[in-house]
Amino acid sequence: MISRLLIANRGEIAARIARTCDRLGIEYVTVSVAADRSLTYHAAAVSTVALPERDSRDAAATRADTSNGSTRGESATTRPTGYLDIDALVRAATETGCDAVHPGYGFLSENADFARAVRAAGLVFAGPSSRVIETMADKSSARQVMAEAGVPVLPGTVRASDDLDALVGGAADIGYPLIVKPAGGGGGKGMSVVRSAAGLREALASASRTATAAFADGRLHLERYVERARHIEVQVFGDEFGHAVHLFDRDCSLQRRHQKVIEEAPAPRIPEAVRAAMFAAAVQGTKALQYVGAGTFEFLLVGDEFFFIEMNTRLQVEHTVTEEITGLDLVEWQLRVAAGEPLPADQAEIAYSGASVQVRMYAEDPFRSFLPCPGGLEVTHWPDVRVERAFARHLDVTGGFDPMIAKLVATGATRDDALTAARRACEDLRWQGISTNLGFVARVLAAPIVAAAEHDTAYLDRIDPVAEFGDPDELSALAVAAALTAPDRATPWSTGAPGGDRAWLDPADRDLGSLDLSVDGRAVTVRVGGYEGDAVLVRADTLDPSGPAAQTTDRSADTRQTTEVGVTARRTDSDTIAVGSTPCVVRRDGEGWTCQVAGVSRQVRYAEYRSLGTTATDPEIRSPMPGTLVQLHVESGNPVEKGQLLGVVEAMKLEHELTATHAGIVTVTAAEGAVVTTAQSLFLIEERGAAL
Repeated sequence: MISRLLIANRGEIAARIARTCDRLGIEYVTVSVAADRSLTYHAAAVSTVALPERDSRDAAATRADTSNGSTRGESATTRPTGYLDIDALVRAATETGCDAVHPGYGFLSENADFARAVRAAGLVFAGPSSRVIETMADKSSARQVMAEAGVPVLPGTVRASDDLDALVGGAADIGYPLIVKPAGGGGGKGMSVVRSAAGLREALASASRTATAAFADGRLHLERYVERARHIEVQVFGDEFGHAVHLFDRDCSLQRRHQKVIEEAPAPRIPEAVRAAMFAAAVQGTKALQYVGAGTFEFLLVGDEFFFIEMNTRLQVEHTVTEEITGLDLVEWQLRVAAGEPLPADQAEIAYSGASVQVRMYAEDPFRSFLPCPGGLEVTHWPDVRVERAFARHLDVTGGFDPMIAKLVATGATRDDALTAARRACEDLRWQGISTNLGFVARVLAAPIVAAAEHDTAYLDRIDPVAEFGDPDELSALAVAAALTAPDRATPWSTGAPGGDRAWLDPADRDLGSLDLSVDGRAVTVRVGGYEGDAVLVRADTLDPSGPAAQTTDRSADTRQTTEVGVTARRTDSDTIAVGSTPCVVRRDGEGWTCQVAGVSRQVRYAEYRSLGTTATDPEIRSPMPGTLVQLHVESGNPVEKGQLLGVVEAMKLEHELTATHAGIVTVTAAEGAVVTTAQSLFLIEERGAAL
C-alpha cells in the first residue's frame, strides 16, 4: 500500500483525499499557494509545500484545468498558477519522500504530461496511464475508440481542428442543432449550442479563443446536439489484472451552461433494460481501454436511447452520491488500484440502497444573471448532512478559482427523502457575506418538474430565477420596511424609523405611508397599507435606474414594476422578517441594512426621493462584478446604439457581456486586460448632442 501521498490539488477535494488517508494511516503532503494556506487539510499534513506563484502571462504554455474547482491561466491578470506547474509538483513529491501522487480533479488530473512526469520520477500516479488520458481527453479520438468498442456515439467530427473553415464545412454533414466543444477541455468551459449556420462561425471563433486561454488548445469538436436529453453517467473502475466493474449510475441533468449544479444517485426514471445496457456499454468501454483506476462514462439519454459523449479519466466532483448509496470509499479504491492491488470487490459484491443528492454551493447570484460573487464568507451554521468543504467557518472566495465553495450531500431511504433533506440543508445553512446559489437551489429542488424527474439538461437554462421564484430585491426592501414599521405595544409605529422621525408614516393618507429605499442601487418604494395583529401589510413599487444593478438584470431601465398585491410581513426572531412565507434575515449595516434572502445578500439604504414617473439615464456603464476586462468591442469617440456590445468582463469561468443602455458617443475608461472591481466605470456614453 502507498505510505506517503502528495495531494496535488486544493480545496474540498484535497480535504476529501486527506480524510481517506487519515483513515487508512497514509501520511500525506499538501501543496498550497499563499491564498490557500489557511485551509483546514494542511493542519494534519506531514508538510505543506509552497508552490510558485507567477503572472499567468508567464505560464501561457502551462496546461490548465479540465474540470470544476480549478484555476485557469488565460488572462493578463496575476493568478495562482502553481497548481498547474508540473515540475514544481513532481519536485514537491520527491523532495518530501512521497511514493505516490493523487491529482484530485481539475487542474492536472487529466493531463497526460503530468501522469507521465509522475511515473518517470518513480512515483505512483493515482489515475490511468498517460496513453488512456491522451486518448480520452481528445473528444474526437474518444468517440472513435468508443464506436469501435460498440458503444453508441452521436454524429460528429472525426478529428478535432482549429481550422474554422474546415469546421464550418463539416457542420453541414452533422446537421443542426449542434454543439461546439473544445477538444482538450471539460467542465463545460467553451461549449455552446449553435442552431443554424448563421451563428456558427462566430460561435467557433469564441469557443476557440476560450479553449486556447483555458486549455492551451484551440482545437474544436462538433457534435449533434440532442434536445430534451438527460445527462446520465456511469461510475467505472478497472485494475491492472483486466477486471472492470460499474458502480451504478448518476443523474447530472440539473446543470446550467454545461456546469453541473445538482447531482443524484441512482438516476431516476430509467427502464431497467436501458439501465442494464448502459452499464454493459460502460464496462465494455472500460475493458477496451484496458483502463486502470476510477473513470466515468457520460451519456445522453433520449427516451430509451443513450449515446456516449465523453469519459472523465479521474474522480468526479459528484463521486460522493455514489459513495453514499454503495457505502464504498472511492478514494480508497483509487489508492489500492494505483498501488497494484486488484479491485476490492467484484461486480456481484457491489450493491446499493437508498438515494443521495449533492448540491454544489457556488459563490454566485442566480437572481442577477448568475454573476460571480467573490469576497468574504462567514458560515454561522452548517446543516446536519455530509458537507464537503476545506474550511471551518471563514473563507475568502477569490476570483482566480472556480466559484464552488462546498458540496452538501443529503441521503435518504427514497429519492423523495433525499430531495427533501437536500432542500432543508440548503435552507438550514446560515452565513454572512457574499451571495450564494443555495436559495435558488432549494427552490429548484422543490419544483414539481424536478420532483417528478421530468427535467432535462436545459431546464435550468430555460427558467428565469426572478420570474420563477420571486425577486430578492423587492423582498429585501419589503423586509426592511416591515422591520421599520412593524407595530409594537408602545406605539403604532416602530421607534426604528429613520432618525426617530415617523412623520413619513402618515395615517391620514390613503395608505399609512411610503418609504423610498435603494437596494444595491435599484430604487424601490414600499407602501405601508396597515396592520393585522403583529404583522404589517406592505407592497412594493419598483423603478429600475440605469445603473450597475440594472445592467445585471434583463429588466428595462425605464420600466415601472408594481407588486399590486400586498403581503404580510412579521418578525419571527431577532433578525428574521417573514415576508409572506419567505424568511429574510435583516441586519443593521452602517447607515443601512444587509438583507439575506433566497441565498443572496442585498444592501438596503434610504434613497433620495425620486418621482416614480421620471427616470434618469446614467451615462456610465459599470462592471457588475470583480474580474478582468477581457475584450473591448468599441473605441473611444465611436457612436453606439442601445443594446450594442461594448466589452466582456470575465471572472470564475463566466464571461459577462456589457451592452449600451442608450445611444450616444462612447468613451472607454478602462484598458483591455485590466483588472476591474464591482461598479467600476468602464464606459461613458454621452448623448450625441452633449458630446458635440
